[in-house]
Amino acid sequence: MDKEIGDKTLVGFNSNPAQKRKDWILLVLRLVAFFATASATIVMAVNKETKTMVVATIGNNQVKATLSAKFQHTPAFVFFVIANGMASFHNWMVLVVEIFGHRIDYNGLRYAIIAILDMMILALASAGDGAAAFMAELGKNGNSHARWNKICDKFHTFCDHGSGALIASFIGLVLLLIINVMSITKLVKPKSAN
Repeated sequence: MDKEIGDKTLVGFNSNPAQKRKDWILLVLRLVAFFATASATIVMAVNKETKTMVVATIGNNQVKATLSAKFQHTPAFVFFVIANGMASFHNWMVLVVEIFGHRIDYNGLRYAIIAILDMMILALASAGDGAAAFMAELGKNGNSHARWNKICDKFHTFCDHGSGALIASFIGLVLLLIINVMSITKLVKPKSAN
């Protein structure tokens, strides 16, 4: 990973076979994280269910209303889609930079920028997952103190798709955490045993 020129050490050159293996592991982890966050984004973005329900009974006549559950109705789910979309885009761009970026690296600056951006995306994805998990719990159980009714007993498919998106996103979040640690360790030069 390092190349010494005179007294300066340049970070960014992989000549060590063990380091090349770590780079491939990092690429594979980033690719899986991309697919996890992209699938979470797509599943939540197309999540919609419409039902016709009886809302009142007047005499013998039933009053029906058509109700929809969409991810756009909840700002936390919108934030979840945006955060996971940005994480997907970030992982895709870093994959491209890792594959073709060795031509434009300047003294290892690429690794520092990637580590900083990985940390920012991890924080963003974590916030999106937390907000969506809170709203999913509220939709499943409601809140009797605030008199918010649960909706998952009425919109089963909507809640099932939301749960699948949350699972995929949390898998992506764990992978992003591992990627973040690996990106930071790329910056650390091991001390030689001289």
